[in-house]
Amino acid sequence: MSLMSDAPAALGGKMNLLMVLHAHQPVGNFPWVLAKAVAECYQPVVQALAAYPEIRCGLHFSGPLLQYMLANHQELIQTISALVARGQVEMLSGGFYEPLLASIPARDALDQMAMMNQATRQIFGQKPRGFWLAERIWEPALPAKLAPAGLHYTLVDDTHFYYAGLDEAAMYGYHLTEREGHTLALFPTNKQLRYTIPFQEPARTVDFLGRAYAAHGATCATYGDDMEKFGLWPETWEWVFGKGWLVKFFEKILEASDWLATTTPSDFLDSHQAAGRVYPPTASYEEMLTWALPAEASAELESIIHELEEEGRFEKMRRFLRGGQWDNFLIKYRESNLMHKRMLWVSDKVAAAGEKDQARDHLMQAQCNCAYWHGLFGGLYLGHLRQAVHEHLIAAEDILDRAAHGEGPWAECAVADLDRDSNDEVVLSGPALDAVVHPAYGGSVSVLDLRKRRFNLADTLSRRFEAYHEKLTQAVREQASEAQTCHTQDEGVASIHDRVVFKEAHLENYLVYDWYDRACFQDHLLAPRANLDNFSRPDYGEWGDLVTGRYELLDSGAHGEEAWCRLERASHLFAPGGPYPLGMAKGFDLGPGPRLAASYKVRTSDQATPAFRLAVELNFTLLSASDPGKRLERGDERHSLDRSWELPEVEEITLVNATDRFSLRFTPSQAATVWHFPVETVSNSESGLERTYQGSSLSFIWEVPGGAGEWEFGLALELQ
Repeated sequence: MSLMSDAPAALGGKMNLLMVLHAHQPVGNFPWVLAKAVAECYQPVVQALAAYPEIRCGLHFSGPLLQYMLANHQELIQTISALVARGQVEMLSGGFYEPLLASIPARDALDQMAMMNQATRQIFGQKPRGFWLAERIWEPALPAKLAPAGLHYTLVDDTHFYYAGLDEAAMYGYHLTEREGHTLALFPTNKQLRYTIPFQEPARTVDFLGRAYAAHGATCATYGDDMEKFGLWPETWEWVFGKGWLVKFFEKILEASDWLATTTPSDFLDSHQAAGRVYPPTASYEEMLTWALPAEASAELESIIHELEEEGRFEKMRRFLRGGQWDNFLIKYRESNLMHKRMLWVSDKVAAAGEKDQARDHLMQAQCNCAYWHGLFGGLYLGHLRQAVHEHLIAAEDILDRAAHGEGPWAECAVADLDRDSNDEVVLSGPALDAVVHPAYGGSVSVLDLRKRRFNLADTLSRRFEAYHEKLTQAVREQASEAQTCHTQDEGVASIHDRVVFKEAHLENYLVYDWYDRACFQDHLLAPRANLDNFSRPDYGEWGDLVTGRYELLDSGAHGEEAWCRLERASHLFAPGGPYPLGMAKGFDLGPGPRLAASYKVRTSDQATPAFRLAVELNFTLLSASDPGKRLERGDERHSLDRSWELPEVEEITLVNATDRFSLRFTPSQAATVWHFPVETVSNSESGLERTYQGSSLSFIWEVPGGAGEWEFGLALELQ
């Protein structure tokens, strides 16, 4: 029985439950994932709403999901439109492709909002008044930044209000904020509701609302969260639909209709005054701010929060305890920063070009937030989502460059601080290939775009320590060999924040961490003990500092069909008895045609210099190591991407992608030993910890004799 009886009716008015359900699938997600999401979550939720017209709420469907539904599930669109027409559902706007509005230029944010505003009017016949704030990433400048979009409210977490110094009593109703006189209403979503809906029996939620009503009177409590919790999160389908949680929840609300009602954000705004004013700092939900910290700090903060919860002091301290901010992901993960800064680069090109609608749409798709960060969800660790970002950045830039150069051959070289780290990069471009060279980071190549395939071959994620790896190592210490879950069938289902599941035995064997950020054309000076096994760990004895060292940019340019740059570094060989002086000249030539060549000139001046090996490492990805159509070939030999192997005396080797119908031929200037191993990470996801293929390390190795002298090597790749 609910804790509420007849007493609340005496208070006058009603407690309003303001529900907003947010549905999103990222750009580049697999079609089968979208089909499963519609069948097991979105459609049954909408059908349940249709069966209970008294239950009113807000809905938000992101642009990529709307596009899929329009193409494949017109009946679902029609059902939602009917709910809107009868006043039961209010549709929220937002950035169409689900960008983080605070992290993209204002011109793009307004384009994203305008596109969603238009779609909402055209598809559902409703002019939106509020918007969904992706990942609740709030910046104080947003009211002014987004003012031209003409929207009046959004939802943030109660976390934002706590960080502004407010207390529990302020977590009901809505507050007003402003910047430069532009006002925006903020509804704080209640953490208690987020953790009971849909994970605990409906009575617990209604009891909580009853207590809130008794304490705060006729106001609203806001629940805004992912619709995927209703059927897509692990074990939730059986709980929400199989065991009838959603219907029971609706019935429980209706049973309390003498004091409890459901409403929409706009209706509440129209009938209630603001509870006050608020100026939230930069914030998101608590978990996001924890994930954004460096991994060691994230683990430490989680430990502190756990201690405070056990001591019963967390609620008192939460206003003063916070993690980082979303932008920290751009420091934590170099791959994220490179995508983000390339996005800004392309945004500037689109803006300078004026009306280029196709290019602008590709740019906006590349701003979809999911691939730029990582926490509990795969995000950045999912290669197909990263490649979707690169695909659309390449497409946007290609449209602009073809408009500028025509369909004939051309080449460009640009020198600029692309990644905003105070060091210039060299961008070599042509109609077939792009390469971004980092003189200050070993002269390495972080981007190797195959333009016609819309594919960044160099998109390999480095192996890093993550805070949740401690759960894995702790389980190993405790000799926990079976997957663990935390739920009881009678009380509810565990949130994924509370689950610890290992999707594969012996994952601890794959907890390998790189000491450098992986890229292409990274140059190692190998100690004699270095072999393929310890090179892959990587604990092999590096005798050089070329991998992360700074090269001087001596020359760069473009002419006709060719672009180039020339680099040089004065270094040392750090071998026993040394260091021994070593100079390295390194150059890149792009074109003519779909070709990139790297040249090396190694100089030593000390006769006592010992013999060593130069290894030029390329880290590339074809997204899958298990696809038999993706492999390396030498003559009639086929070598898979899912294992380590060594080949001697290689004069030519070809990376074959039969699945997508392209290949690249690698040609060393002289025969080389080749090492290959898959780069695999252990990452978290909704369903548990899992091993994920991120790419392959392919190294070409030459012997360099001792003494003083000069030796030249080269490596070319050509798209077939």
